[in-house]
Amino acid sequence: MAIFSNKIVDVYYTDENLSNVTILYNYEKDGETLVGEYHLLVDETEAQFQDLMKEVTYQDIELATLEMHKAYRNQLQTLVDEEVKKVSTQQILSDHLKSTDEHYKAIFEYDPVKNADELFKCKMYLFTLDVIKNGSKTFRTKVRKAENILELCKLFDTEKRRVERKEAK
Repeated sequence: MAIFSNKIVDVYYTDENLSNVTILYNYEKDGETLVGEYHLLVDETEAQFQDLMKEVTYQDIELATLEMHKAYRNQLQTLVDEEVKKVSTQQILSDHLKSTDEHYKAIFEYDPVKNADELFKCKMYLFTLDVIKNGSKTFRTKVRKAENILELCKLFDTEKRRVERKEAK
């Protein structure tokens, strides 16, 4: 009788040729139940393997092996997903900080050559707003002729306040 007889917790193949199995089994030591590991060659002429076959089938071993590999894949996928999420979050934050800095520079350290696209985009956005659309022709001309983003902000703020005061009356 093998040391694992009637104590098997799990049994699975340990190589792709299905020529070795690992048996996890319970045993008692100092009043505690521990789990031992026993490696066995798949050999139907061997007495210990015959003892194993009295308790499990080849199909049981195959299913346990598949379940173990599935659990390992799930654990690995979870770790990969967590790492990707962590790296993605760090990258997003880093990109956001860089883009935020670039926006501040475009506003407060305006360079007509470097930030011309941002000025154009800002003007295009402003012309989608009702405050600008409904503004006077003179006001819209000032917006078109603004030479930097800070000037656009001042024009917008002034016009918005004027419209709000007018609506409040």
